[in-house]
This record gives sequence, structure tokens and C-alpha cells, in this order.
Amino acid sequence: MSRLLVRGGVVVTGTGERRADVLLDGTRIAAVGETVRHDGAEVLDAAGMYVLPGVIDPHTHFSLDTGTGRTADDFTTGSGSAAAGGVTTYINFAIQHPGQSFAAALAAAREEAEGRSVVDFGFHLNVTHLDPGWERDLDQVVDSGVSSAKVYTTYKGTVFYVDDWTILRLMERSGEAGLLVQMHAENDDMLEGRKRELLAAGQRGLAFHASSRPAVAESEAVSRGLFMSRVTGSPIYLVHLSAPLSVDLVAEARRAGVAAVAETCPHFLVLDETAYQRPDPRPFLMTPPLRPPEMREALWQRVERGDVQSVGSDHCGYSLAQRGPGDDFTQVSPGIPGVETSLALLYTFGVRRGRLDLPALARLTSENPARIFGLWPRKGRLEPGSDADLVLFDPRPRQALAAASLHSAAGFSPYEGLELEGAVRATICRGRVVYREGRVSGDASWGTFIERTPFDADHLV
Repeated sequence: MSRLLVRGGVVVTGTGERRADVLLDGTRIAAVGETVRHDGAEVLDAAGMYVLPGVIDPHTHFSLDTGTGRTADDFTTGSGSAAAGGVTTYINFAIQHPGQSFAAALAAAREEAEGRSVVDFGFHLNVTHLDPGWERDLDQVVDSGVSSAKVYTTYKGTVFYVDDWTILRLMERSGEAGLLVQMHAENDDMLEGRKRELLAAGQRGLAFHASSRPAVAESEAVSRGLFMSRVTGSPIYLVHLSAPLSVDLVAEARRAGVAAVAETCPHFLVLDETAYQRPDPRPFLMTPPLRPPEMREALWQRVERGDVQSVGSDHCGYSLAQRGPGDDFTQVSPGIPGVETSLALLYTFGVRRGRLDLPALARLTSENPARIFGLWPRKGRLEPGSDADLVLFDPRPRQALAAASLHSAAGFSPYEGLELEGAVRATICRGRVVYREGRVSGDASWGTFIERTPFDADHLV
């Protein structure tokens, strides 16, 4: 591996920003400072740019197979899109299909990803059932470098749904095992009741997608997950929170000593439910759905005051053709691409609007996910000894986002036409330039599986 000097940029970390050079030696950072000796190093000019720690996206669904179809984005196209967005590490979900053990689910996911990812990756186990001896198997999962697992409280009748008893049993063991339990929190009975009402009224079209999944269903399930966390001592990570009340419940639990984390997504901070009234609402179908403009504003307020600790893209790269037949909210495959646009959106609508400063941006997109998910201090920081994961972000460009310029195989973006400020000029993953000036330059054999350490509540911020 060669030596590379990133020269003349403003280095941004979770604690501040300063003008400095960064010397990379092989796969690690060798030095950070104003006068770094760099004999024989290749020079990458970062003048006028921010040098950020590589983005860690803790929430992606590359190559998702729901049993009815697989996303257009596989690990190669998804990770290439990630690299173009400044992401140097992502954590994908390994679904435990019927008849699979924990180990078999993870082995299948690793086999599919290895040799096909441009940037580094890890996995969350997606628990769907508990087999005899699962407690021992859970210890082996954590020992293998997978220290988080997701459960769904919705989608009854599919592989994803698990009942409250299964969740409680898992959480009785997860804290001791060093496993962070993640929860997709929506009360399925509430969703079903609302769906019955809408269908009885003849309101079946995609315009009713948001109405079919009310925010109260999310917040109720969040409160249930926090209760189980409190009585079991298990840590809990609430994924893709869309409602301000949900974040408030997490903040209240944290003040009471519960090891709880709130995650939101860029689409809840940038878009709102008026999108479902457009002539074609298909690009905006995700679960939970977009919320009213006043809830989007309230969610931003909670991000500003630090009640949201993590941001994930929830990238689920279906094409519009895979959405399902016609104009029927009960028959769609929800999910949007977003791994490539998260950093630019947070910079445009957060930093440039005065809602975030640059260190807060670095914390939300890199440092906090590294701490939460057992990647710290190898990932998420710009210090000697850490992996050489960097993003060169140029704040000067302004351009309307065009899906045609993105690298996802989904072929569309819910942010089409939005004017963005700033652009990723280069992404470096473990010392190798994997994206530069519009082109994914890394190959799909470079990204490697990263083993994560057991969950440590002392790393929570």
C-alpha cells in the first residue's frame, strides 16, 4: 500500500475543526497536523474542502429479499452508491429466514457480500425466531463480530414480524451477551385497524399511504420497546424514527438511565407527507411514511438539541417498476434509495440552514455510529492508528439533484430536483480512493467485513 497525503483541507471531527494535513500510510492514518512529513507520498489536494471522517451508514438494505422479490441494488451497486456519497462503512441486515439458525443467516449474508463490496461493511442479525439453544447461539453471534440484531413489531404474516414474547425473551439475554437490540417500532394492530377504515371508505390509493400508518402507531411501539428495555436491562436502538413524540420518549428513557438510542433518516428531515398528493407518489413510499410539515420541523428541533444520536439512510433500492401493481397502498414494496445522498442532504438542510455545525454533522454521520455499533476507535475518527477512512467534501458547488447522476440501480431518487449545496469530491476507504469526481474508482473486492466489539453503554453519547 502506498502513502497518501491529503493536503490543505479543513479537518472536521466530532470535537472541532482545524486546517491540517492528513497522512495515510497503507490502510491507516499515520499523522494529522499542520506540518506533516510526507516523503514519497502521493498528494491529494483538499484546498477549499472539508476533510470529514468516512460516513458510517448503520441502516442499509442492499440485496433485500422479502420472499416476493429482491431489490435492484445488490452489494456491488449499493456499495458503489455508498462510496459516491462519502460512506466508507455500512451495516446491512442479515435476515433469518425460516429454518435458518442465527449462524446460517449471517453466513449466507457474508457469502453474498464478500468480494462484491466497494467499501467496508458489517451486519445486523435480523432475528425472526428463537430456536432451542438460541441463547448459546447468540453468544456465538457476538463473538463473530456481529453485536446488533433487529426485530420488527409489524408486517404480520411475513418473515419479519416477531411477537412481544419473542422480543422480551431476546432482550432478557441480549444485554448480558453484549448485543444491541434494534427495533422497527410500529403497532401492527393499529396499522391493521386504520387500513380497514381506509378500505371501507374506498380510500385505497397511494395518496393514503401516510394515513395508513399513523404516527401514534410508531410512538406506542417505541414506548413498548423502551419498557422492555427498562425491565430487562437490554440496550435498545429505535430505527428510523419519524415522529417527534417517539424521540421524546427515547430522551425521557435516557434521562432515566435506559441505554436507548434514537435514529432518524434524512427523508424525515427534508420531505413531508404532501409528497403523497403529487401526481406520482411512488418515489416517496417508505415505512414509516413521511409526516406533516410541522412534525418535520419538530423533528429537526430534536436533532438540534441532541435528542437524536444517529442518522441512517434506510436505503432500500427497489426500482419504481418493483413497487407493485397500480395505485394501491396495500400492494406496494416500500423503500427508497438514499445511501448516496445522506451527507449532502444533512449538509444542505442542516449545516447550511444553521441547524447543525460541522462537528455535529461528523458526530451524527460517523463518530456516534462508530461508538454505538462497536466500531470505535478503528472507525469514525481522524486520528493516527485509525482506519484511513476520509471524505473530501467541497462546500462550494450548488446543483439540482438528478437521479441520472447517482449510482444506485434503483434508478430514481425521492430528492429529484432539490437544490443541494456541496458535493463529495473523493471518498477514501482504508487508504484507497474508491470514489473521485463523479466516478466510483474502487473495485468490488476492496470492501471487507469488519468485526465489531460487543455493545458498550459507556460509548453512548
